[in-house]
Amino acid sequence: MRTHETPGQAHSAPPVSSVRNNRDPRSLAALQSTAGNTAVSRMITVSRMMTEDEFKQSTATSGLRGRSEITKVDKALRAFYALPSAKQGARLLALKDIVRACGDYAAHKSEGGSRVRGTEQLGQQAEAAQGQLDPEAVFRDLLTELDRMMSEGKNPDLDIRGPAGEAQKAAQAVSADRFHAMMGEFVQKLGALREDRTLPEETRAVIGELMAVVPLVTVMQYPQGGMPGMKLNPAGDGGSAAYTFNVDTQTRGGTSFLLGHIAHELTHVAAHQAFGSSPVMELVRSGATDEEVAALAAERKKALGELKAALAGNPEFDDFQQGMLEEKLVYGAQPHKLERYAEAFEKAGKITAAQKERLVGWGRAAGDASGALVEYDTVLNQMLIYLHMWRTSQDNPFYVRLREAAQGAYERRSRARLARSGPADQPANQSADQPA
Repeated sequence: MRTHETPGQAHSAPPVSSVRNNRDPRSLAALQSTAGNTAVSRMITVSRMMTEDEFKQSTATSGLRGRSEITKVDKALRAFYALPSAKQGARLLALKDIVRACGDYAAHKSEGGSRVRGTEQLGQQAEAAQGQLDPEAVFRDLLTELDRMMSEGKNPDLDIRGPAGEAQKAAQAVSADRFHAMMGEFVQKLGALREDRTLPEETRAVIGELMAVVPLVTVMQYPQGGMPGMKLNPAGDGGSAAYTFNVDTQTRGGTSFLLGHIAHELTHVAAHQAFGSSPVMELVRSGATDEEVAALAAERKKALGELKAALAGNPEFDDFQQGMLEEKLVYGAQPHKLERYAEAFEKAGKITAAQKERLVGWGRAAGDASGALVEYDTVLNQMLIYLHMWRTSQDNPFYVRLREAAQGAYERRSRARLARSGPADQPANQSADQPA
Protein backbone atom coordinates (compact mmCIF):
# COMPACT_ATOMS: atom_id res chain seq x y z
CA MET A 1 0.00 0.00 0.00
CA ARG A 2 1.43 3.33 -1.06
CA THR A 3 1.82 5.74 1.81
CA HIS A 4 3.55 9.09 1.72
CA GLU A 5 2.01 10.83 4.71
CA THR A 6 1.30 10.10 8.38
CA PRO A 7 -0.82 11.50 11.90
CA GLY A 8 -1.10 17.14 1.95
CA GLN A 9 -0.10 26.23 -15.22
CA ALA A 10 -3.29 27.22 -15.82
CA HIS A 11 -4.88 23.93 -16.72
CA SER A 12 -8.64 23.71 -16.73
CA ALA A 13 -10.24 21.44 -14.18
CA PRO A 14 -11.06 17.95 -15.51
CA PRO A 15 -14.62 16.76 -15.88
CA VAL A 16 -15.93 15.63 -12.54
CA SER A 17 -17.07 12.35 -14.05
CA SER A 18 -13.42 11.38 -14.47
CA VAL A 19 -12.98 11.16 -10.69
CA ARG A 20 -15.09 8.09 -10.42
CA ASN A 21 -14.80 4.44 -9.60
CA ASN A 22 -15.58 2.71 -12.89
CA ARG A 23 -17.58 0.05 -11.12
CA ASP A 24 -20.52 2.45 -10.87
CA PRO A 25 -21.83 3.87 -14.16
CA ARG A 26 -23.52 6.84 -12.49
CA SER A 27 -21.67 10.12 -12.96
CA LEU A 28 -19.95 11.66 -9.98
CA ALA A 29 -21.47 15.01 -10.90
CA ALA A 30 -24.95 13.60 -10.42
CA LEU A 31 -23.99 12.10 -7.09
CA GLN A 32 -22.34 15.28 -5.91
CA SER A 33 -25.26 17.47 -6.85
CA THR A 34 -27.49 15.50 -4.50
CA ALA A 35 -24.91 14.67 -1.82
CA GLY A 36 -26.19 17.07 0.80
CA ASN A 37 -29.84 16.08 0.31
CA THR A 38 -28.94 12.39 0.28
CA ALA A 39 -27.06 12.64 3.55
CA VAL A 40 -29.93 14.48 5.21
CA SER A 41 -32.61 12.17 3.85
CA ARG A 42 -30.82 9.11 5.23
CA MET A 43 -30.67 10.50 8.76
CA ILE A 44 -32.47 8.31 11.22
CA THR A 45 -34.19 9.99 14.11
CA VAL A 46 -32.94 8.57 17.39
CA SER A 47 -35.82 6.56 18.84
CA ARG A 48 -36.58 4.71 22.02
CA MET A 49 -34.13 6.68 24.10
CA MET A 50 -35.63 8.13 27.23
CA THR A 51 -36.56 11.78 27.27
CA GLU A 52 -35.35 13.89 30.17
CA ASP A 53 -38.72 13.56 31.92
CA GLU A 54 -38.79 9.80 31.41
CA PHE A 55 -35.27 9.51 32.76
CA LYS A 56 -36.16 11.55 35.84
CA GLN A 57 -39.18 9.31 36.44
CA SER A 58 -37.08 6.16 36.08
CA THR A 59 -34.54 7.50 38.57
CA ALA A 60 -36.89 9.21 41.03
CA THR A 61 -36.22 8.71 44.74
CA SER A 62 -37.16 10.40 47.96
CA GLY A 63 -33.79 12.20 48.07
CA LEU A 64 -33.12 15.68 46.70
CA ARG A 65 -32.11 15.35 43.04
CA GLY A 66 -30.27 18.66 42.93
CA ARG A 67 -27.66 17.39 45.37
CA SER A 68 -26.97 14.19 43.44
CA GLU A 69 -24.39 13.43 40.74
CA ILE A 70 -27.38 12.34 38.65
CA THR A 71 -27.82 15.97 37.61
CA LYS A 72 -24.77 15.62 35.35
CA VAL A 73 -26.64 12.92 33.43
CA ASP A 74 -29.73 15.17 33.34
CA LYS A 75 -27.62 17.96 31.84
CA ALA A 76 -26.07 15.72 29.18
CA LEU A 77 -29.48 14.37 28.18
CA ARG A 78 -30.96 17.88 28.03
CA ALA A 79 -28.08 19.04 25.82
CA PHE A 80 -28.66 16.18 23.41
CA TYR A 81 -32.36 16.89 22.94
CA ALA A 82 -31.63 20.57 22.38
CA LEU A 83 -29.75 19.70 19.18
CA PRO A 84 -31.52 19.66 15.79
CA SER A 85 -31.63 16.29 14.05
CA ALA A 86 -29.57 17.68 11.16
CA LYS A 87 -26.57 18.17 13.46
CA GLN A 88 -25.51 14.55 13.25
CA GLY A 89 -21.92 15.11 14.35
CA ALA A 90 -22.97 17.20 17.33
CA ARG A 91 -25.56 14.57 18.25
CA LEU A 92 -22.88 11.87 18.14
CA LEU A 93 -20.69 13.84 20.55
CA ALA A 94 -23.70 14.52 22.79
CA LEU A 95 -24.61 10.83 22.88
CA LYS A 96 -21.06 10.02 23.89
CA ASP A 97 -21.37 12.62 26.66
CA ILE A 98 -24.49 10.82 27.90
CA VAL A 99 -22.72 7.46 27.89
CA ARG A 100 -19.78 8.99 29.75
CA ALA A 101 -22.01 10.69 32.33
CA CYS A 102 -23.97 7.48 32.90
CA GLY A 103 -20.77 5.50 33.37
CA ASP A 104 -19.39 8.09 35.78
CA TYR A 105 -22.57 8.00 37.83
CA ALA A 106 -22.65 4.20 37.98
CA ALA A 107 -18.98 4.18 39.07
CA HIS A 108 -19.76 6.83 41.69
CA LYS A 109 -22.53 4.59 43.00
CA SER A 110 -20.47 1.40 43.00
CA GLU A 111 -22.55 0.08 45.89
CA GLY A 112 -25.62 0.22 43.70
CA GLY A 113 -28.79 2.12 44.38
CA SER A 114 -32.25 2.74 43.04
CA ARG A 115 -31.04 5.16 40.38
CA VAL A 116 -28.26 3.02 38.97
CA ARG A 117 -30.51 0.70 36.96
CA GLY A 118 -32.24 3.60 35.15
CA THR A 119 -28.91 5.28 34.50
CA GLU A 120 -27.39 2.11 33.07
CA GLN A 121 -30.44 1.67 30.85
CA LEU A 122 -30.08 5.21 29.50
CA GLY A 123 -26.40 4.61 28.81
CA GLN A 124 -27.24 1.50 26.80
CA GLN A 125 -29.87 3.40 24.83
CA ALA A 126 -27.39 6.18 24.06
CA GLU A 127 -24.84 3.61 22.89
CA ALA A 128 -27.41 2.07 20.55
CA ALA A 129 -28.51 5.48 19.27
CA GLN A 130 -25.00 6.21 18.00
CA GLY A 131 -25.39 3.43 15.45
CA GLN A 132 -28.56 5.06 14.08
CA LEU A 133 -26.74 8.18 12.90
CA ASP A 134 -25.75 8.58 9.24
CA PRO A 135 -21.94 8.30 9.07
CA GLU A 136 -21.52 10.63 6.10
CA ALA A 137 -23.63 13.32 7.78
CA VAL A 138 -21.62 12.80 10.98
CA PHE A 139 -18.35 13.27 9.08
CA ARG A 140 -19.53 16.43 7.36
CA ASP A 141 -20.90 17.94 10.55
CA LEU A 142 -17.74 17.19 12.53
CA LEU A 143 -15.69 18.77 9.75
CA THR A 144 -17.80 21.90 10.18
CA GLU A 145 -17.25 21.78 13.93
CA LEU A 146 -13.48 21.53 13.43
CA ASP A 147 -13.63 24.50 11.05
CA ARG A 148 -15.47 26.50 13.72
CA MET A 149 -12.84 25.65 16.31
CA MET A 150 -10.05 26.67 13.95
CA SER A 151 -11.75 29.99 13.18
CA GLU A 152 -11.92 30.70 16.91
CA GLY A 153 -8.24 29.92 17.41
CA LYS A 154 -8.94 26.78 19.43
CA ASN A 155 -6.72 23.71 19.36
CA PRO A 156 -8.75 20.70 18.14
CA ASP A 157 -6.10 18.36 19.54
CA LEU A 158 -7.03 19.48 23.07
CA ASP A 159 -10.76 18.81 22.72
CA ILE A 160 -11.53 15.85 24.99
CA ARG A 161 -14.50 14.95 22.77
CA GLY A 162 -12.03 13.96 20.03
CA PRO A 163 -13.97 15.36 17.04
CA ALA A 164 -11.15 14.59 14.59
CA GLY A 165 -10.95 10.97 15.68
CA GLU A 166 -14.72 10.62 15.60
CA ALA A 167 -14.79 12.05 12.07
CA GLN A 168 -12.24 9.45 11.04
CA LYS A 169 -14.37 6.64 12.49
CA ALA A 170 -17.49 7.97 10.78
CA ALA A 171 -15.73 8.13 7.40
CA GLN A 172 -14.72 4.50 7.75
CA ALA A 173 -18.41 3.56 7.94
CA VAL A 174 -19.37 5.38 4.72
CA SER A 175 -20.01 3.04 1.78
CA ALA A 176 -17.28 2.85 -0.87
CA ASP A 177 -19.29 4.58 -3.61
CA ARG A 178 -20.45 7.35 -1.32
CA PHE A 179 -16.95 7.83 0.07
CA HIS A 180 -15.53 8.20 -3.42
CA ALA A 181 -18.23 10.69 -4.38
CA MET A 182 -17.83 12.64 -1.16
CA MET A 183 -14.08 12.96 -1.63
CA GLY A 184 -14.70 14.01 -5.23
CA GLU A 185 -16.60 16.97 -3.82
CA PHE A 186 -13.59 17.97 -1.76
CA VAL A 187 -11.33 17.66 -4.81
CA GLN A 188 -13.70 20.09 -6.50
CA LYS A 189 -13.46 22.42 -3.49
CA LEU A 190 -9.70 22.45 -3.91
CA GLY A 191 -10.06 23.31 -7.59
CA ALA A 192 -12.63 26.00 -6.80
CA LEU A 193 -10.10 27.91 -4.70
CA ARG A 194 -8.79 29.30 -8.00
CA GLU A 195 -11.95 31.41 -8.19
CA ASP A 196 -10.87 33.29 -5.06
CA ARG A 197 -9.38 36.59 -6.18
CA THR A 198 -7.16 36.71 -3.10
CA LEU A 199 -5.43 33.44 -4.02
CA PRO A 200 -1.70 34.01 -4.67
CA GLU A 201 -0.71 33.33 -8.29
CA GLU A 202 1.85 30.73 -7.17
CA THR A 203 -0.93 28.75 -5.50
CA ARG A 204 -3.28 29.22 -8.43
CA ALA A 205 -0.70 27.69 -10.78
CA VAL A 206 -0.11 24.74 -8.46
CA ILE A 207 -3.82 23.99 -8.11
CA GLY A 208 -4.19 24.09 -11.89
CA GLU A 209 -1.38 21.58 -12.21
CA LEU A 210 -3.00 19.30 -9.63
CA MET A 211 -6.44 19.45 -11.23
CA ALA A 212 -4.88 18.33 -14.51
CA VAL A 213 -3.91 14.95 -12.99
CA VAL A 214 -7.20 14.30 -11.19
CA PRO A 215 -8.50 12.05 -14.03
CA LEU A 216 -5.64 9.65 -13.28
CA VAL A 217 -6.95 9.03 -9.76
CA THR A 218 -9.55 6.35 -10.40
CA VAL A 219 -10.34 5.34 -6.81
CA MET A 220 -10.59 7.37 -3.62
CA GLN A 221 -11.17 5.22 -0.59
CA TYR A 222 -10.77 4.97 3.14
CA PRO A 223 -7.30 3.41 3.77
CA GLN A 224 -7.70 -0.34 3.44
CA GLY A 225 -5.46 -1.90 6.06
CA GLY A 226 -2.72 0.69 5.68
CA MET A 227 -1.71 4.29 6.04
CA PRO A 228 -3.18 7.09 3.93
CA GLY A 229 -1.42 8.05 0.74
CA MET A 230 -1.31 7.72 -3.05
CA LYS A 231 -0.64 4.37 -4.70
CA LEU A 232 0.31 3.68 -8.30
CA ASN A 233 -1.89 0.89 -9.61
CA PRO A 234 -0.52 -1.95 -11.76
CA ALA A 235 -0.66 -1.05 -15.47
CA GLY A 236 -3.91 -2.10 -17.12
CA ASP A 237 -4.51 -3.28 -20.66
CA GLY A 238 -3.95 0.22 -21.99
CA GLY A 239 -0.72 0.61 -20.04
CA SER A 240 -1.66 4.11 -18.82
CA ALA A 241 -0.98 5.22 -15.26
CA ALA A 242 -3.78 5.17 -12.71
CA TYR A 243 -3.69 5.83 -8.99
CA THR A 244 -5.62 4.90 -5.86
CA PHE A 245 -5.94 7.58 -3.19
CA ASN A 246 -6.22 6.29 0.38
CA VAL A 247 -7.64 9.41 2.00
CA ASP A 248 -6.70 10.58 5.48
CA THR A 249 -10.07 11.50 7.03
CA GLN A 250 -8.79 12.27 10.51
CA THR A 251 -8.99 15.95 9.45
CA ARG A 252 -7.30 17.42 12.53
CA GLY A 253 -7.57 20.94 11.17
CA GLY A 254 -10.96 20.64 9.51
CA THR A 255 -11.44 21.43 5.83
CA SER A 256 -8.03 23.14 5.58
CA PHE A 257 -6.40 19.88 6.69
CA LEU A 258 -8.42 17.78 4.23
CA LEU A 259 -7.83 20.04 1.22
CA GLY A 260 -4.16 20.32 2.16
CA HIS A 261 -3.94 16.53 2.32
CA ILE A 262 -5.56 16.25 -1.10
CA ALA A 263 -3.08 18.77 -2.53
CA HIS A 264 -0.20 16.85 -0.93
CA GLU A 265 -1.22 13.56 -2.52
CA LEU A 266 -2.11 15.01 -5.93
CA THR A 267 1.37 16.57 -5.94
CA HIS A 268 2.80 13.04 -5.77
CA VAL A 269 0.84 12.23 -8.93
CA ALA A 270 1.85 15.42 -10.74
CA ALA A 271 5.52 14.95 -9.82
CA HIS A 272 5.46 11.27 -10.76
CA GLN A 273 4.13 12.23 -14.17
CA ALA A 274 6.65 15.06 -14.56
CA PHE A 275 9.80 13.26 -13.45
CA GLY A 276 9.03 9.79 -14.84
CA SER A 277 10.02 8.35 -11.50
CA SER A 278 9.53 4.86 -10.07
CA PRO A 279 6.41 3.71 -8.17
CA VAL A 280 8.07 5.20 -5.07
CA MET A 281 7.31 8.58 -6.72
CA GLU A 282 10.67 10.14 -5.90
CA LEU A 283 10.95 13.84 -6.74
CA VAL A 284 14.02 13.29 -8.92
CA ARG A 285 14.41 13.15 -12.70
CA SER A 286 14.99 9.63 -13.94
CA GLY A 287 18.68 9.18 -14.72
CA ALA A 288 19.98 11.86 -12.35
CA THR A 289 23.50 11.35 -10.99
CA ASP A 290 24.37 11.06 -7.31
CA GLU A 291 26.07 14.45 -7.51
CA GLU A 292 22.96 16.09 -8.95
CA VAL A 293 20.81 14.44 -6.29
CA ALA A 294 23.12 15.57 -3.48
CA ALA A 295 22.94 19.16 -4.73
CA LEU A 296 19.16 18.94 -5.07
CA ALA A 297 18.74 17.62 -1.52
CA ALA A 298 21.03 20.33 -0.15
CA GLU A 299 19.04 23.03 -1.95
CA ARG A 300 15.76 21.71 -0.57
CA LYS A 301 17.15 21.27 2.93
CA LYS A 302 18.33 24.89 2.86
CA ALA A 303 14.88 26.12 1.78
CA LEU A 304 13.18 24.16 4.57
CA GLY A 305 15.68 25.58 7.06
CA GLU A 306 14.85 29.12 5.93
CA LEU A 307 11.16 28.35 6.34
CA LYS A 308 11.77 27.05 9.87
CA ALA A 309 13.58 30.28 10.70
CA ALA A 310 10.71 32.36 9.32
CA LEU A 311 8.20 30.31 11.32
CA ALA A 312 9.98 30.50 14.67
CA GLY A 313 8.13 32.93 16.91
CA ASN A 314 5.90 34.08 14.04
CA PRO A 315 3.08 35.91 15.86
CA GLU A 316 0.41 35.35 13.21
CA PHE A 317 0.10 31.61 13.84
CA ASP A 318 -1.56 30.16 16.93
CA ASP A 319 -0.08 27.15 18.70
CA PHE A 320 -2.07 24.63 16.68
CA GLN A 321 -1.17 26.21 13.35
CA GLN A 322 2.47 26.53 14.41
CA GLY A 323 2.51 22.81 15.23
CA MET A 324 0.90 21.84 11.92
CA LEU A 325 3.51 23.80 9.95
CA GLU A 326 6.41 22.51 12.01
CA GLU A 327 5.26 18.94 11.34
CA LYS A 328 5.29 19.55 7.59
CA LEU A 329 8.74 21.17 7.63
CA VAL A 330 10.16 18.18 9.48
CA TYR A 331 8.30 15.71 7.28
CA GLY A 332 9.68 17.34 4.15
CA ALA A 333 13.27 16.19 4.77
CA GLN A 334 13.42 13.30 7.22
CA PRO A 335 16.59 11.17 7.22
CA HIS A 336 16.50 7.75 5.52
CA LYS A 337 12.93 8.18 4.23
CA LEU A 338 13.69 7.39 0.58
CA GLU A 339 15.75 4.36 1.62
CA ARG A 340 12.89 3.02 3.76
CA TYR A 341 10.39 3.51 0.93
CA ALA A 342 12.73 1.78 -1.53
CA GLU A 343 13.28 -1.23 0.71
CA ALA A 344 9.54 -1.59 1.43
CA PHE A 345 8.60 -1.32 -2.25
CA GLU A 346 11.25 -3.82 -3.35
CA LYS A 347 10.08 -6.24 -0.67
CA ALA A 348 6.50 -5.87 -1.91
CA GLY A 349 7.60 -6.58 -5.48
CA LYS A 350 6.67 -3.10 -6.75
CA ILE A 351 10.19 -2.13 -7.83
CA THR A 352 13.17 -4.21 -8.92
CA ALA A 353 16.31 -4.82 -6.91
CA ALA A 354 18.18 -2.53 -9.31
CA GLN A 355 15.66 0.25 -8.78
CA LYS A 356 15.96 -0.18 -5.04
CA GLU A 357 19.73 0.10 -5.16
CA ARG A 358 19.52 3.27 -7.23
CA LEU A 359 17.07 4.87 -4.79
CA VAL A 360 19.07 3.79 -1.75
CA GLY A 361 22.15 5.33 -3.39
CA TRP A 362 20.27 8.58 -3.93
CA GLY A 363 19.10 8.54 -0.32
CA ARG A 364 22.67 8.18 0.87
CA ALA A 365 23.79 10.97 -1.44
CA ALA A 366 21.17 13.20 0.19
CA GLY A 367 22.75 12.71 3.62
CA ASP A 368 20.31 13.56 6.40
CA ALA A 369 17.78 15.11 3.98
CA SER A 370 16.66 11.94 2.18
CA GLY A 371 13.00 12.82 2.72
CA ALA A 372 13.44 15.91 0.57
CA LEU A 373 13.76 13.57 -2.43
CA VAL A 374 10.22 12.28 -1.95
CA GLU A 375 8.21 14.78 0.15
CA TYR A 376 9.59 18.29 -0.46
CA ASP A 377 7.19 19.44 -3.20
CA THR A 378 4.23 17.81 -1.47
CA VAL A 379 4.59 19.61 1.86
CA LEU A 380 5.17 22.98 0.18
CA ASN A 381 1.91 22.67 -1.74
CA GLN A 382 0.12 21.40 1.34
CA MET A 383 1.20 24.44 3.34
CA LEU A 384 0.14 26.77 0.51
CA ILE A 385 -3.40 25.48 0.97
CA TYR A 386 -3.21 25.77 4.76
CA LEU A 387 -2.10 29.38 4.70
CA HIS A 388 -4.65 30.46 2.12
CA MET A 389 -7.51 28.85 4.03
CA TRP A 390 -6.24 30.31 7.29
CA ARG A 391 -6.28 33.75 5.63
CA THR A 392 -2.65 34.33 6.54
CA SER A 393 -1.32 37.77 5.57
CA GLN A 394 0.43 37.46 2.22
CA ASP A 395 3.29 39.66 3.42
CA ASN A 396 3.96 37.33 6.36
CA PRO A 397 7.68 36.40 6.05
CA PHE A 398 6.91 32.70 6.26
CA TYR A 399 4.24 32.96 3.54
CA VAL A 400 6.54 34.99 1.28
CA ARG A 401 9.35 32.41 1.56
CA LEU A 402 6.91 29.53 1.13
CA ARG A 403 5.56 30.94 -2.12
CA GLU A 404 9.10 31.42 -3.42
CA ALA A 405 10.05 27.82 -2.60
CA ALA A 406 6.80 26.41 -4.00
CA GLN A 407 7.21 28.40 -7.21
CA GLY A 408 10.74 27.06 -7.65
CA ALA A 409 9.49 23.49 -7.18
CA TYR A 410 6.60 24.11 -9.58
CA GLU A 411 8.97 25.41 -12.26
CA ARG A 412 11.24 22.38 -11.83
CA ARG A 413 8.29 20.04 -12.37
CA SER A 414 7.19 22.06 -15.39
CA ARG A 415 10.65 21.87 -16.97
CA ALA A 416 10.81 18.13 -16.33
CA ARG A 417 7.39 17.67 -17.86
CA LEU A 418 8.42 19.57 -20.98
CA ALA A 419 11.66 17.61 -21.24
CA ARG A 420 9.76 14.31 -21.14
CA SER A 421 7.27 15.46 -23.77
CA GLY A 422 10.04 15.91 -26.36
CA PRO A 423 12.47 18.55 -27.63
CA ALA A 424 9.91 19.99 -30.07
CA ASP A 425 7.72 21.05 -27.15
CA GLN A 426 10.50 22.74 -25.16
CA PRO A 427 11.43 26.42 -25.04
CA ALA A 428 14.49 27.26 -27.15
CA ASN A 429 16.70 27.78 -24.09
CA GLN A 430 15.63 24.55 -22.37
CA SER A 431 17.87 21.51 -22.52
CA ALA A 432 16.27 18.06 -22.44
CA ASP A 433 18.98 16.78 -20.15
CA GLN A 434 18.66 19.52 -17.54
CA PRO A 435 19.66 18.28 -14.08
CA ALA A 436 16.95 17.03 -11.74
